[in-house]
Amino acid sequence: MVVLWAAVFSSVAFLKYRYYLYSDIDCALFIQIVDGILHGSLFSSIRGMNWLGDHSSLILFLVAPVYALLRHPLTLPVVQCVVLALGALPVFALARRELGAGFLPLGFAALYLLFPAVGYTALYEFHPEVLCTTTLLAAFACYRADRFVPALLFAALSLLGKEDVALPVGALALVALLARRPRRFAYAAALGGLALASLLLSFAVLKPAFSTGEVDYGRMYLQWGETPGAVALNIARHPVKAVSALFVSPPYDFDTVLKLQYYLHMLLPLLFLPLASPLTLAIALPTLGTHFLSWRSAQHTIYYQYTALVTPFVVAAAVMGLRNLLRRGSAGPSHATQGAGTGGGGWGVRVVMMAMLAASLVANWMFGPLIGHGRLQLVGAEEAIAPTGRDRALTRQRDRMMDVLGRRDSVVAGFEFLTRLAARRNVRSFHNTVGGSHTFSTKPYPMLEDVTGLIADVSHSRLRPYADLRTSGRCRELLRRNRLGLVDAAGDILLFLRDARDSVEIWREGEAAVANPHRIVFDRQLAYLGDEFLSTTVTPGGLLPLRTFWRKVAPTDSLYVLQFAAYDAAGRSAFSTMRYLGYLLHPAGDWPDTTMVRETYRLVVPDDAKPGTYMLGMRVGRRYELDQVLCDPDDPQVRAQNMVVELGRFTVAPGLR
Repeated sequence: MVVLWAAVFSSVAFLKYRYYLYSDIDCALFIQIVDGILHGSLFSSIRGMNWLGDHSSLILFLVAPVYALLRHPLTLPVVQCVVLALGALPVFALARRELGAGFLPLGFAALYLLFPAVGYTALYEFHPEVLCTTTLLAAFACYRADRFVPALLFAALSLLGKEDVALPVGALALVALLARRPRRFAYAAALGGLALASLLLSFAVLKPAFSTGEVDYGRMYLQWGETPGAVALNIARHPVKAVSALFVSPPYDFDTVLKLQYYLHMLLPLLFLPLASPLTLAIALPTLGTHFLSWRSAQHTIYYQYTALVTPFVVAAAVMGLRNLLRRGSAGPSHATQGAGTGGGGWGVRVVMMAMLAASLVANWMFGPLIGHGRLQLVGAEEAIAPTGRDRALTRQRDRMMDVLGRRDSVVAGFEFLTRLAARRNVRSFHNTVGGSHTFSTKPYPMLEDVTGLIADVSHSRLRPYADLRTSGRCRELLRRNRLGLVDAAGDILLFLRDARDSVEIWREGEAAVANPHRIVFDRQLAYLGDEFLSTTVTPGGLLPLRTFWRKVAPTDSLYVLQFAAYDAAGRSAFSTMRYLGYLLHPAGDWPDTTMVRETYRLVVPDDAKPGTYMLGMRVGRRYELDQVLCDPDDPQVRAQNMVVELGRFTVAPGLR
């Protein structure tokens, strides 16, 4: 089971890498850190600081030799999958000790591997603390088996993952103190001492020595206070509010539902059995508290790395919960244990296990990482695990641009390119320039002057939270200072190289003849003047070049958004894309008053587009906070067509497969 699970999830990681589906900085960040360790450097250009001032993930020094054997971006995601798969072994050992030999230990090992949160953490980027899921399980299993030294060793190894691991280790120390078990004082003192030493090392030594303000995770708790002390004081002053934050987020109903779904997603696959062992479950409570007291909704779901320190004790609580139920229904502890070891505890216990496995399979079908159908999911995972036809088409364009980029070292890159470029010493993330500050910080991001190349999808959905009215100025200044010329464009993916001539047109101002003239004014500010197809025939996976003509007729400070959609003969949307008008570099607010502007766009046609004739439609909207609202056209016909402007028809011709 372990080998099969690791192979399947590693294969999915390969697909994500091949088709540029890693779309955050985390995997790239840790690849760069581990590569830097091998080169004697602790500086991360992606983070813009010494990484020890960010997180105390000393376990990366142990990961580095593994990476040295195969220096490839996929090494770390595969290591993550393999280590997570090995977590089934301590689960098996724990269940065997608590419930006896037979069917039950194998069943619980399978439940762990089928646990949706484990699958999601395996596939979302790479995070050192995810490795601690396995080591914390091992520490708890050794503690229950009264194997003192191995328990402490696994706890110490876990503490190397990240500073937050001190919370579950400290909670385990408290549970050990409360439990009537051999050597409880020794366990409590040793585990508590390790947790305290880890906190002191992180917050009294490493962070003061290496942090220079590039990150400020305290910003995640601004609703509680401006400083860590104020946060702690306000939580202590308002305990009822703090406890209620574990379940609700008034007045944000959306986030409240996310929190309630979190409990359902964590408990349903185990048939709510962890509730039968509240003491074991409580070990995860401090970690859960730090997540749910934060305003970040990403911490209130199972789709990211945040369950890594919670999952071990939810799964362990399921084992201990069944043990507790068996003890309550039997004459004594010895009878329960003996019964469990003979054929798995009788038909009643077997039925319970089969019901849990069935619940886990149903949960995977409803909201799992591989076969989930989105049932009982208010939101889903941000990163896809399998490519769409559009992803496959974009991959060819991205590969081509990466070949042109070559081995240039000082590069600014969009999210989806970072994982492939991470081993370069001076790679930076484009989102910092877009947003103008460091991640999780108000510290301004410096204007870079050593950039030799920039490659990014400027309309990438993950960039939207960072874009504002000043983004275009920052981006154009970056291009100017580094003498970056545009050499390639596909969709919204742009490639700039230092000292290169602009060889591809995407935007130009000045009067010009319009092949297909219109005049539709949106929101009394922006006039659409018409379009021109530079080609009307394209093959699947190819580029359809299109020009649209515009004029600003009134002052505006909006970021306008275009949705292009191809409609088949039956009027159904076959494929679409959402993007910024002006490529985020030339928003309408920056245009000269009353001057015609033309934009050239190369629409990427998905690989799986069926041959035939399509009508290309366009909707115009504007950015409103993090959402888009449709603009009001002055053309009644466009209003009658659900705000769709019909640009013209094109043909997808059969292509070579």
